Amino acid sequence: MREWPRSRKTDSRNQTTDRDPGTEKRQKSARDQALTLLEYADRTEQELGRKLADRGYSREEIQNTIQFLLEYRYLDDRAYAQRYVRSRGQRKSCRQLRAELEQKGIAGDLIEAALEEEPVDEEAQIRRFLEKKGYYSQEDRDSRYLCRIAGALARKGFSYEQIRKVMGQPEQCNSSDTP
Repeated sequence: MREWPRSRKTDSRNQTTDRDPGTEKRQKSARDQALTLLEYADRTEQELGRKLADRGYSREEIQNTIQFLLEYRYLDDRAYAQRYVRSRGQRKSCRQLRAELEQKGIAGDLIEAALEEEPVDEEAQIRRFLEKKGYYSQEDRDSRYLCRIAGALARKGFSYEQIRKVMGQPEQCNSSDTP
């Protein structure tokens, strides 16, 4: 197998390093691919790393590309979390937002900071859900219906305390009441 000559480059500290021209080309390709992915949608560091790995780039190429994007502020997980909470905070509970951001690879402290900066009005969301389902008061509904509604809200990530507070539902739903 033929050995290709390595080019000599200087790194950021003006030290000469041996680099393979093929490696430089793949690194540029990884950067171009990452920039193309970011043109269409915001992504977290973890999501972008996964996308590049799926396209066959090495761990080193991915790390260098992400470092490049962080330096030029093309990637910013803090800003991503803030935008995500701002855009979806009217439709999703804090618990649901937290879970989705964790799944996207956002650190817990960044998630908490974003939720503090962009407060989510979960009670208003519960009221909108109840209005959509035709719920107005618990007097005209049987306990089974109330438990179904409460269960649906709980599956959306709302706490039972908030659900009871908005619904005015003093009694606990038994698991035997729900289908």
